[in-house]
Amino acid sequence: MKNKLFYLLLSVSVIIFGCKKIDFDEASKGEALGTFSLTAPQNNAMLVLNSATPNAQVQITWSAAKPGVSIAPTYTFIAALKTGSLSQPLLEIPSDDNGKSAKLTVTQKQLDDLLKAKGIADGVKSDLIWNVRADNGTKKEMASVSYNISITRFGDGISNFLLYGPVSSANNIEINPNSTTDLLTFKWQKAFPGKSTSPVTYKIKFVAEGGSFDAPIFEAASNNSGSDSTFTISYQAMDQMLSAKGFTDQSTAAKLQWTVEAKSGTYTKTSDYVNNLSIVREVKLFMVGGATPIGWNPPQAIQMIPDKNLPGTFYSYVYLTQDGMKFLSENTDWSTPSQKIYGKGSADGILLQSGGSGNIDIPVAGYYRVSADLKNNKYYIQQGRMAAVGAATAAGWNPGSVFPGQGLTLVGTNKFMGFVTLTAGQEWKFIDGAAWGDGTANGSKDFGKVKGKTDGSITQGDADNMTVPGATGLYRVIWDGTNIKNLKYQITTGTLYLIGAATAGGWDNNNAALPAMTYQGNGVWRVTANLTAGEFKFLLQKGTWDYSYGTGTTAGVVVDGGGNLSVATSGNYTITLNEFTKAYSVVKN
Repeated sequence: MKNKLFYLLLSVSVIIFGCKKIDFDEASKGEALGTFSLTAPQNNAMLVLNSATPNAQVQITWSAAKPGVSIAPTYTFIAALKTGSLSQPLLEIPSDDNGKSAKLTVTQKQLDDLLKAKGIADGVKSDLIWNVRADNGTKKEMASVSYNISITRFGDGISNFLLYGPVSSANNIEINPNSTTDLLTFKWQKAFPGKSTSPVTYKIKFVAEGGSFDAPIFEAASNNSGSDSTFTISYQAMDQMLSAKGFTDQSTAAKLQWTVEAKSGTYTKTSDYVNNLSIVREVKLFMVGGATPIGWNPPQAIQMIPDKNLPGTFYSYVYLTQDGMKFLSENTDWSTPSQKIYGKGSADGILLQSGGSGNIDIPVAGYYRVSADLKNNKYYIQQGRMAAVGAATAAGWNPGSVFPGQGLTLVGTNKFMGFVTLTAGQEWKFIDGAAWGDGTANGSKDFGKVKGKTDGSITQGDADNMTVPGATGLYRVIWDGTNIKNLKYQITTGTLYLIGAATAGGWDNNNAALPAMTYQGNGVWRVTANLTAGEFKFLLQKGTWDYSYGTGTTAGVVVDGGGNLSVATSGNYTITLNEFTKAYSVVKN
């Protein structure tokens, strides 16, 4: 019994002592540093200090050394001559944040002053080795691999500078490759030298997009023997440079990049940016000849429309008489050195430049679409016409049924006008043939609204349909290519009114009493109305002054927006206007 009691008391004692808390000091009494590595500047870097930008920063970085237990290290940048040793450094600089940061930031002047203090002369290159020393008070550690760097002290220098223009863009700049008087001008910010005794000179460099400026396709000194911060080059010289460097297709955009290299003494610096430049050599083509409205007069030659879908092809809608014609590259005299003359080659339809070429003969007077394909040396003389096509028209989207009912009339070179009945809420386009185009130079062309524009601009092929602006009825539609770079269309109600003090409606352009003219067909309008002595003109659409006809410089002919006409005495008159020819008559009954 006593033994059992003893063992029981012993067991309780063990349990009690086993539950008692015992505190241990878990803090380590030693420190260590993890390894780290240098990151920038990269090994074998070359740093030329620029005396013109003394406040420019130099950054030296490395990965952080992991502290062994709790004490973060401080860092010191150290550098020695390549012939020396890092155990006896030439430079020792604490890192940023009083040595706590894994980065050192110094200005070029600070670095230059440190080297100068070590007896290194101006403009001299020092070949160094560098590393970083990490120190946590107990242990010092350097990066496992030291880097080489060469630093050149302040000598000559150049300030930073920017490119001004042409601004960097993917949009095409169009140039006439034959022009010696039109110039491309490149501009940039003027740079300043680090030493006043070493003036800055410039060189512009061009490369194909994505190329290396170490091997430019073209480079040249800036204006005034390299001293100006501009460079000018004629369109013709630019074209010749591009052709010589493989950009032989003038109608295809030459995509380039350009920059400027500045030099002061022995110091060279490029601009802060590189600009993109896309150049299309705008090949122009003109019509001239006895068959044309301007005769054999090159300075008045008719400029042709460039085919959007076929670079190198041009076309015009024009009335030609029975005579000959040729094509010119410029509307300048025949003897202009850069003038290219194209005529008929060995057979009809073959285009030949200059020597041996003959006139292109027009056998019958009429309205024509004249096309010239310079890439394939072909020309085409076709019927010149234009019509409305689409769901808004009677023929629907069937080009084969648009002529003559939906056809327009050529009222001037590259300008058509017509009157077509259109259905409200429906869409339509222009087309110049009885079939949809096949993508060839002599195939049909269709025209619609330029996508995203509401100013009446139209373009070939990939375009939006036009909509009918009002109720179902007769509309006046105009296709206008007189500005060859900005084709336009116009649609107004098929109406025409007399307006003015001589009429019952006065000058109120919304008055119900304005005498309405009746369309007779073929562009002819007529009205018989009582007029009082006074002035009047023709108003195309009520509620607006945007469209009107009035007197011009030729008697019996009106012009867009012209002056007021007049009747001397009151009475009953018959007024007739041919909108296609703009001829009018006022006859007292």
